[in-house]
Amino acid sequence: MPEKPDIIWIYCDELRTDALGCYGHPRLQLHTPNLDRLACSGVRFTNNFCNAPVCVASRYCTLTGLYPEDTGVYNNEGAWPNFRLPRILQTFPNVFSQNGYSTANFGKIHVVPEIRPGANPEHEIFQYHDGTGGEMKIWEHLGEDAVQMIRSPYGGMNGGIFPDGEPYPPDSVVENALHWLETTTSPYLVRISLLQPHTPVLPPAQYVRLLDDQDPGLPDPLPDTLSAFEKRVAEVFGVARMDLEKLRAGRLHYYAQVAWIDAQVGQVLDFLEKTGRQEQTLIVFGADHGNPLGETGAFEKLTYTPTVHRVPLLISWPGSIPAEQVRDDICDSLDIARTLFSFTNIETPSQFKGRNLFTDPPPDCIYSTIGYGQPFSKMAPNGGRGDWYGDRGWPRRSCIRTSQYRLDKNVLLDGEKTKPEDEDIFLADVYADPEEFTNIAQDPEYADVVHQLSDQLDKHTANSVEVDPSCLQR
Repeated sequence: MPEKPDIIWIYCDELRTDALGCYGHPRLQLHTPNLDRLACSGVRFTNNFCNAPVCVASRYCTLTGLYPEDTGVYNNEGAWPNFRLPRILQTFPNVFSQNGYSTANFGKIHVVPEIRPGANPEHEIFQYHDGTGGEMKIWEHLGEDAVQMIRSPYGGMNGGIFPDGEPYPPDSVVENALHWLETTTSPYLVRISLLQPHTPVLPPAQYVRLLDDQDPGLPDPLPDTLSAFEKRVAEVFGVARMDLEKLRAGRLHYYAQVAWIDAQVGQVLDFLEKTGRQEQTLIVFGADHGNPLGETGAFEKLTYTPTVHRVPLLISWPGSIPAEQVRDDICDSLDIARTLFSFTNIETPSQFKGRNLFTDPPPDCIYSTIGYGQPFSKMAPNGGRGDWYGDRGWPRRSCIRTSQYRLDKNVLLDGEKTKPEDEDIFLADVYADPEEFTNIAQDPEYADVVHQLSDQLDKHTANSVEVDPSCLQR
């Protein structure tokens, strides 16, 4: 086992587990041979969850090994120019750079202003950053008609086809990363940060053709048993109002976009094989959060349904980690930092929570939180849309998960701790209801479970770090 392995961290945005063949899809034959190969070469974690079902907050949790309650970053307002952290925290790539590693990021960065590349030399996340190919506006020079854009009623770019013969800007992320790897001496930590399959979902035509003989089907009607929170998300996004054939196509294009991701992973694996670096290289593949494809009445994140909250995690290190492992114990994104510190013999700074996935026992529960819960808060702050019922501000909502149960509820509304009638508690028995659509919080049989988990969640959120409300408004 090398004393200091090289590390390649491939990080996707809005990637749900059932988009990888190795996790299984109920009706589609997915085209992810390279991801499946990666899974077979190491460990596939089946119960891995994000700590915030939204980009900026989830990414900051992973980088710092802390919950939103510790950081003050609860939603995408955290990336706004006037946002200010209560305190600047260590990030695990920075710790690696202090311990002899060369560190780099390619593609999407999407973090708070104070730790963006070049903003603060003392707190650089990565020593080198190249964001080329991580942009969202890859289609504007062609126009919506040329890419056959499919928009949801909310306006999201949730499908389309990038035409043949046109350079595909996201291709440059892996191209640039591999060029850097060719010229960098060990040890290194490189993050290949793909925007995809985040909107705009515009896979190159060749990947759509891989799946165009398959039917992803249409989501079932929403059950009445969803939480008021999930129902309100669905009302705002309005997927129920979409043309059915566009909805069907958008769902298929998402999986075609993942087929493109698979090809990028294949380039990385082929590079390691060609250069003889397989046994020197630890690979982590994951995502910041998942994404519904209409099943919850939305094409967007924000909820704790398993299509959003559960994310893929593959870890491979040929010769050092036994192959073909499947792990079902519950884990979350906080665990990545501690696990990598352990593999590289770097002493873990006390800031970092989580656990070493390979030596520490599973936790009893994991936590996740989204939203600022202020009177002016919106469901989707970047678009400035989505009020709570009665024109109130969008609530902060927190979740506790055990291996069997998921409980989530509103914890802050209009800047104040929620009253019992506003908590909107949702409880799912994951064993009996894997899709987590049925709310059993009012069932007397589960009263003790609701009381216990709700109390634990209250204790977790009791001393939450808050930011100055003025930095949450544009």
